[in-house]
Amino acid sequence: MSSELKTSTRRIGPAVVCVLAGDLHQGTADQAQHALDTALAELPEVLAVDLSGVELLASGGLNTLLRARTAAADRTVPTVLVAPSAGALRVLEITDTAGLFPVYATAEEAARHRARPPAPGV
Repeated sequence: MSSELKTSTRRIGPAVVCVLAGDLHQGTADQAQHALDTALAELPEVLAVDLSGVELLASGGLNTLLRARTAAADRTVPTVLVAPSAGALRVLEITDTAGLFPVYATAEEAARHRARPPAPGV
């Protein structure tokens, strides 16, 4: 298993997009966790995690995503995924965790995510 993981973050309006690319597993979990914690520290309205470049998502990586989701929820920040690779999406499906994350095709769409729709007439 390669321990290669690249991370970056960027802000799109009220959202912070954390891009993870490469292999996401136990050996790279700390690096991914640091990137996600840093993104959440920016106090975004939405935490978007771009998984389009994830080649391998193993249990350590999945646990990292779930921990980030919990930390964000504690701050009432929704966590959404951007264009998960086929392999990453398959792992989410077989572990029955796919439903925990809204999925968007682009970071720009993810940045417009709202945790709750506005009340009628607002």
